[in-house]
Amino acid sequence: MRLTLRLISVWLVCVSISAIAASAADWVTLSESDDSLCLAHGGQLVSLQLTAAAMADQTGDIEVWVDRWFMQVQTADHTRHVLSAQVPEAELGCSQSMAGPQHWTLSVIKRLP
Repeated sequence: MRLTLRLISVWLVCVSISAIAASAADWVTLSESDDSLCLAHGGQLVSLQLTAAAMADQTGDIEVWVDRWFMQVQTADHTRHVLSAQVPEAELGCSQSMAGPQHWTLSVIKRLP
């Protein structure tokens, strides 16, 4: 009986953490847009943007940590961005630099108090 209750408790914690992580991932997105400098190198401007769901729920700023990858290798760049209704977007850079392709991945997303 105790083992069953413990397993159920662990399962509930795992489900709760998954739900929180899924909702945090819905707050921000990476988008690409045309930019003359980026287009000159054959790429697009990559930006971090708040989603409509995050804009509707204005309970605090959202802190996002982003990792940069250059030519499929993760770099030491680990940048912090704070997005809000007043600042809903942050430009990260061009998807194609003069030296090669780069992209970004979302590392940690959390709502600030």
